[in-house]
Amino acid sequence: MKARFIKTSWLGVITAALIVISAFNTQTDIHKNHGELPLKDEKLKKEAFKILDTKCNVCHRKQNPFMVFNEKNISRRAKKIYQMVFIERRMPKGNEIQLTNEEFIKLKKWLFTENIL
Repeated sequence: MKARFIKTSWLGVITAALIVISAFNTQTDIHKNHGELPLKDEKLKKEAFKILDTKCNVCHRKQNPFMVFNEKNISRRAKKIYQMVFIERRMPKGNEIQLTNEEFIKLKKWLFTENIL
């Protein structure tokens, strides 16, 4: 009787664990379900990367080589980009490189697609 109870208990624990794991693996965001962004979002991401590459990577390559942006890491760094560019207004540094209003808007639209805003 005791052995049956232990087996049943473990079965319940395993079932609960599988339910929790499947809940965490379920992605409700339509973009993540297919592993790729819709064309419009992909275009925005490429435009955002172009801005980051031409305006930010110029300094990052020299001053902070561990924070150089590429198309693979910008989504992961989106929150930090938002914080530094839009909240703290610390980037881009100096007077030599400035973002145009159009570039600010494109970055903000991209951040919206990344669910930062």
